[in-house]
Amino acid sequence: MFYIFIIIFLPFLVAWFGGWRKVLQSGNEAYWNHNFEAATEAFHQLTLDKPNYSTAFYNLGTALYKNGKYQKAAIAFQNSIMKSSSDNEAAAYYNLGNAQFQMHDLNAAIDSYKHSLRLDPNNTDAKHNLAMALELLNKQEQNVTQQMESSKEQESQENTPDQLSKSESQQFLENLSNNESLRRQEILKQQLNTGYRREKDW
Repeated sequence: MFYIFIIIFLPFLVAWFGGWRKVLQSGNEAYWNHNFEAATEAFHQLTLDKPNYSTAFYNLGTALYKNGKYQKAAIAFQNSIMKSSSDNEAAAYYNLGNAQFQMHDLNAAIDSYKHSLRLDPNNTDAKHNLAMALELLNKQEQNVTQQMESSKEQESQENTPDQLSKSESQQFLENLSNNESLRRQEILKQQLNTGYRREKDW
């Protein structure tokens, strides 16, 4: 009975295996011919046909990346990593880092490059991209610090009264002196009228 089942369903199994392999082959051909739209369609179909096949998601990620669809590419690489138990994992982390780098998510890219290097310490491209991402992140942090300091300085200047020029300061002092003289004269007149005298200093 078991042998009969195999014989009956063998043509269907061959067709099924042949079907997804043909999709994989057509996707690869489209990719190498720089037809990334067709490659994306083929690899997407492959993920539907073989949802646990990590290479299908990896290939889909590379095609999406070439199309400039970095967010979708990152999702495809993450799916590939979740389903992977093979050597593709280091490459998937590397490409995930590249997609995150393109989306300006430097912290995530740095983490992905580090994961890739843990799995493949000899990947010189991952080392180079990690160094570049760290350098850019450092520059961004420096720029943020400078902007914050500049903003604080500007706020401080806005809260501080404007400095008077030398001539304005001189004029201001002269006005004070004149006002003081006038006030003294008024007080002196009042004292003369009321008979008040200031006590002597001795």
